[in-house]
Amino acid sequence: MNSIDICKVSLGINSYKIFIGKDIHKSLTDYISNYKNYSKTVVISDKNILEKNPSLFNNYLNKDIEFDQIILPQGEKIKSFKYLELLVEKILKLEVDRDTLLICIGGGVLGDLVGLASSLILRGLDFVQVPSTLLAQVDSSVGGKTGINSKYGKNLIGSFNQPKSVIISTDILKTLNKRDVNSGYAEILKYSFIYDKNFFNWLVKNGKKVISLHTESCVYAIKKSCSIKSKIVSIDEKEKGIRELLNFGHTFGHAIEAITGYKNKIKHGEAIFIGMHLAIKFSSFLKICKKDVLEKYSSHLENLKINYKLSDYNIKISPKSFLRHMKFDKKVKNNKIKLILIKDIGSPIRLFLDNEKLLSNFLKNELK
Repeated sequence: MNSIDICKVSLGINSYKIFIGKDIHKSLTDYISNYKNYSKTVVISDKNILEKNPSLFNNYLNKDIEFDQIILPQGEKIKSFKYLELLVEKILKLEVDRDTLLICIGGGVLGDLVGLASSLILRGLDFVQVPSTLLAQVDSSVGGKTGINSKYGKNLIGSFNQPKSVIISTDILKTLNKRDVNSGYAEILKYSFIYDKNFFNWLVKNGKKVISLHTESCVYAIKKSCSIKSKIVSIDEKEKGIRELLNFGHTFGHAIEAITGYKNKIKHGEAIFIGMHLAIKFSSFLKICKKDVLEKYSSHLENLKINYKLSDYNIKISPKSFLRHMKFDKKVKNNKIKLILIKDIGSPIRLFLDNEKLLSNFLKNELK
């Protein structure tokens, strides 16, 4: 085995390990416990992976292992009932049984879909996440959230279904374009804001190395992000409490994605950069946030030449439409929006918004 870092998600019988390193895909099955006990292996990926790395399957799986493969289109459009049904039927056509293993090699969109499908087929098949994007490596592949989108909002249909392991190999990140790398950095930055000010200070010094895919810096940032998420998920698997902090910037960001129709006009991480910016500004608007937090956030992203405002993406949204989509968020209870706001870097708070007019007035001012 190559040199690796390991994080553990402690969830009793559902516990699993996250393996992080460079080129570890060359011994993929070494990181899947009891692999030989599976009757069949189905590898699921997307066309983008094959186009950018045509030898991927042979590299990721030992040559003496037999597996079936399913290739799906790329993009947010596959997070739908249409593609969920398509994937389920394709897997069932392979005459799988309950000892079948699904291996997902792809980004967060594919991982969410495969995770949901695995929870449904024969009432549950084991699956392994091999995330191929920085965004998936630091966020969506860890924690067991699966889902598809609705016309009413993002990830409103899904389940909690933990993988058997998560295998992160940084070499595959070299196939990503700059927008996709930056998109992943949004979630890395989020972890620093909700949990660890020292990590933010490290990112200020090393952020350029991370988005330039410097191996040691990437491994450290990925490990730190996965470690923070693992600790939170281990305490609150089903998002009844502290896990909600992981949604910092997402209530605003998901609304932007829904309004723009989940198109390539704005990627998930880009929407989260905007969402975090709005969440910090709203925290300041409510006099919750320290004054210098917004300046530190803005200056850091400007230094990295990363856009974080709606105007940067030439997107215009009416305050009414924005508010309506925010109210479809999963965290809304009794018609009250719950927001994750910030007091200081590393000090988030959960706030139920009793007075919706405050948010409406804030949006009217921000979306001029």
